[in-house]
Amino acid sequence: MDKEQVKKILNELREEIIFSLLDDEDVEKIAPYFELNTYSEGDVVFKEGDPGDFIGLVISGKLEVKKQTEFKGKQVIIALLTKGALVGELSIFDRHKRSATVEAVEKTTMLILMNDKLDTLMQEHPCTGIKILKGLLRILSLRLRKATERLTHIF
Repeated sequence: MDKEQVKKILNELREEIIFSLLDDEDVEKIAPYFELNTYSEGDVVFKEGDPGDFIGLVISGKLEVKKQTEFKGKQVIIALLTKGALVGELSIFDRHKRSATVEAVEKTTMLILMNDKLDTLMQEHPCTGIKILKGLLRILSLRLRKATERLTHIF
């Protein structure tokens, strides 16, 4: 994939929380570590139980996040993800298997960062890597706050 194309996309996404701390120099440094993947409607990005080996950022399209229930063959939709949403971010931190299945509801394009590439980025550009991790932690913090808020409405 073209590094310039990735840089253009990253610059457009600097308003997103994960990239909000990055400057032009940081974007230049991280662009080579990303891949651009496109999924057709119905494509499975990953299945619950798959190895968690990458994180994705939705550039366009829509993804459905489904979780297996205790009833055999039954899944519940737990989220719909659109532009700017992160996919698979938990695996960056814990390296566990995927906790849900993610499927494209329509043609979807994502920036992909493989775990090993993130490790390399962290070694080669630690300050930039820390900015990305801070962005990830901000997102996880927001999600935890929202989940807590939802729980308080249930009880």
